[in-house]
Amino acid sequence: MKFKFEPIKKDYSDFSSDKLLVNAPRTPAFPVRVASEIMARSLSFLDTAEGLTLYDPCCGGGHLLTILGFCYSKNLKNIYGSDIDSKALEYAQKNLNLLTPEGLSKKKQALQYNYEKQGEKAQLEALNSADRLETQLLNTTYPKKDVQCFNWDITKEQPPHLKNVNIVMTDLPYGNMAYWQGEGAVQNNPNKQMLNNIYQTLDLHNSIVTIICNKDEKINHQKFEQVKRLKHGKRQFVFLRPLPFY
Repeated sequence: MKFKFEPIKKDYSDFSSDKLLVNAPRTPAFPVRVASEIMARSLSFLDTAEGLTLYDPCCGGGHLLTILGFCYSKNLKNIYGSDIDSKALEYAQKNLNLLTPEGLSKKKQALQYNYEKQGEKAQLEALNSADRLETQLLNTTYPKKDVQCFNWDITKEQPPHLKNVNIVMTDLPYGNMAYWQGEGAVQNNPNKQMLNNIYQTLDLHNSIVTIICNKDEKINHQKFEQVKRLKHGKRQFVFLRPLPFY
């Protein structure tokens, strides 16, 4: 994959797990540059790129969702994540709280307290990261977003309660770090049922579904048309547009 929107490597250390974000066990951190590139490409398929709702149905610890929330704060009004793993959601909640002015302020206060008490360089660096991320988050049309994460099996025969979602981006379980759970996994058709549920949450006039998965996996569904497919390392990125007549 050629980096069309992120051609220059930047310093993404503000998102490292030793600063503000936390990584859930057995949930790998997603490369920030790749995440930003894929999000920019997703936005390019939309008619309108402001006031958007972003949803990750397999959010795990919320690392990818939180990165996107900061990097694309100017585009996003609502940010939602769900997962079947309640333990992972505990980490997701901590990360997603950073996307609210109150949550980020509380984190900064804790960092400031620890730095004044212990005076460690790493704590000061984390504080500086928090200041930079706060600027990214608040200098936007939507500084106060609706940010939620909730427990949900996206592979069961019932969609979540969300409506008018514009962007679905999710990193599917694969490899040794994560694996499918839930009803769809038992029936051996998790991708099909997931896409069926996602379809029912979308704004059919302005939405895109971006699936990140193993490069050998087949991603297709009768309710979607594939508009782009890219490969990068062991991953592939499949961009799906919902068909309006279902």
